[in-house]
Amino acid sequence: MKQIDRRNFLRMVGAGSAVMAAAAALPTAGLLTWADKDIFKFRAVTGLPKPPLPHYASLVMEGTLDLNAGSGTVTKTLYAGAPDAMSGITFPGTARVIQVTGVRRYADRVEIAGVIDGAAQLARVESRSVSIVIDRASQLARANFMGTDVLMRVE
Repeated sequence: MKQIDRRNFLRMVGAGSAVMAAAAALPTAGLLTWADKDIFKFRAVTGLPKPPLPHYASLVMEGTLDLNAGSGTVTKTLYAGAPDAMSGITFPGTARVIQVTGVRRYADRVEIAGVIDGAAQLARVESRSVSIVIDRASQLARANFMGTDVLMRVE
């Protein structure tokens, strides 16, 4: 195995940091896109718990929808850390995969109906049926998390 001296190590770290900074500077509006005329991709994030308490977790919802077929997949995952300092660590038992059963589009608003896969892992306060509303004009999404409605910022 080739040894790395201090100078090469710092060069690699600097290059990696430059790539990360460039990626962070890219506009995030591309995450809420019409990939194709009928394919819709989105990502929405909110901090938990709700204010005035400090955020210690981030709820992330990502999905790809086929508007013509009324199908797709949405995932909801709870990560450790506030949205501006989110880690890659997920809280066990909080990830949900939603199979989309219907999609309706009204101007800048997309309404999604779906069913959570793996109903055995649901908490008592959770329903297997899911309803999500995304408003592109206001860049907000409304969904349910553990029996409570949450408002999420669409990135």
